[in-house]
Amino acid sequence: MMNKNRRDEILNKIPTEVGFTLIELLVVIAIIGVLVGLLLPAVQQAREAARRSACSNNMKQQGLAVHNYADVNPEKFPVGWVGEYEMGEWHGDEGEGHGFASRMLPFIEQNNVYKTIDFGAQVGAASNAAARTTVVSTFLCPSDSYGSGDVFSPGDEGAGGNDEDAPDNTPGSTQYARTNYPGVFGNEHVAGHDHASAAGWFMSWVGTVALLSGDDEGLEPGEGNGIFFAGGASGENAVSFRDVRDGLSKTIMIGERDSRLGGSVWIGRGDGLEAAMSRVIGVGEHVFNSGGEAHFEDFFSSHPGGVSFVFADGHVAFLSDGMSDALFASLCSRAGGEVVDGDY
Repeated sequence: MMNKNRRDEILNKIPTEVGFTLIELLVVIAIIGVLVGLLLPAVQQAREAARRSACSNNMKQQGLAVHNYADVNPEKFPVGWVGEYEMGEWHGDEGEGHGFASRMLPFIEQNNVYKTIDFGAQVGAASNAAARTTVVSTFLCPSDSYGSGDVFSPGDEGAGGNDEDAPDNTPGSTQYARTNYPGVFGNEHVAGHDHASAAGWFMSWVGTVALLSGDDEGLEPGEGNGIFFAGGASGENAVSFRDVRDGLSKTIMIGERDSRLGGSVWIGRGDGLEAAMSRVIGVGEHVFNSGGEAHFEDFFSSHPGGVSFVFADGHVAFLSDGMSDALFASLCSRAGGEVVDGDY
């Protein structure tokens, strides 16, 4: 029979259950919380850096596509959208409406989508339903999380209603695939015919809403001082490389716009009044990322610190918030004669 001392010795060798005290557990939880607090911003910054890089790559592809287009179209940019020529003027709110991005499709490996477009019919026609609802990833910024989806319904383009305060999804209206990259019309709004509403609002030719009391001020209908504006289906009224007298490397042609300012569309100007054009192009009349002062036709991004732009020579630059209105406007005109410092 085992004696008591031997039994106690054996029992002492049996491992006993070990646990954390409450204080130890709280200390561990606190350490984990501190580590998460330190690492989470770094993880978020890394993810945003990856998204911004992907966005920049999308824009580089578009810049290259424009130049490849020009290689087969006597050094001309695509027209901003297809308008109609009447009485010596290009009318931007008429015509089929197909936008510059639709002409880029064969040059970004989207020839199958290009073939589905009926260029002889208006953008909003039934024959273009499949094309206008096709999502093209190259036209989407991965940082934009504000929209109602990659396919949305803009709704009626009524005077004063199609701006940053209006929802970008109106169930029951014609659907369109989104883009985050409108072209640059120039740095001036265009006032054409008087579309004043009962409330006294005037809708300009590029969707700028202003109390102009029906004044016909600004550029001629369908003409901008940037790269993209109204022209013919065969390239009439298109800007050529030699027209960019400020220099291709000093002139912006495509910029970012996230869905906080309303949805933009790649296929072209849809049905409705002139405000529909602002879903295809933007205006450098106001500096980008202007917060609560932003207008529907402005440029805007979800990237902290600035907005990416494609220049007419194809390079992409990230322009920082805080740039002056004057400098930005200078970069948006193609032949304004402004002296632009290389550091911007």
